[in-house]
Amino acid sequence: MFQARGAGAQGTAAGRAPEQRAGDDDFAGTRRLSEDEEAQMGTDVIGGDRKANFSVLDRSACFELLGSRDIGRVAFTIDGDAAPTVLPVNYALLNDVIVFRSTLAGTIMRYARGHAAFQVDLFDDERREGWSVLATGHCRWVRDANELARIPQGRLPQPWAEGSRDQVLKITPGRVTGRRISRT
Repeated sequence: MFQARGAGAQGTAAGRAPEQRAGDDDFAGTRRLSEDEEAQMGTDVIGGDRKANFSVLDRSACFELLGSRDIGRVAFTIDGDAAPTVLPVNYALLNDVIVFRSTLAGTIMRYARGHAAFQVDLFDDERREGWSVLATGHCRWVRDANELARIPQGRLPQPWAEGSRDQVLKITPGRVTGRRISRT
């Protein structure tokens, strides 16, 4: 059982949950952010640039954009590293599942299986507009012959990297978010 520590910490009797804290006047008058406001937290839209239109993309628009590209970045953590590893891959979107190839001894095969993130974007530097989609979900190695046979021949793009990429992985997205900035 965990016990609270530090100044003012009060223990609880075994088996009892701690009591609910009373409301704090410091938060009086605050409200919960809407989903759009929460999605825009941390974005850098230039204040006063009336030509910039920022929008949060819905799930179907995100999948449409994911399907429009064939190079993205898979992000995962390596045991003992504090920061994520992010590597580019050639991929295809098949039935809303991200599918890509790797080598058996590659970094992605060794560490990306489990929870992973996948990011795709397209930017126009001259017009200062573009979009970005981030999908997170479970990444797993596809080894079942029947499942591999269901991948349409020729749908997986040829990897740009040198060497054989004969192992197939897939990310089944759970959370999918996207943002677009455009100019009028």
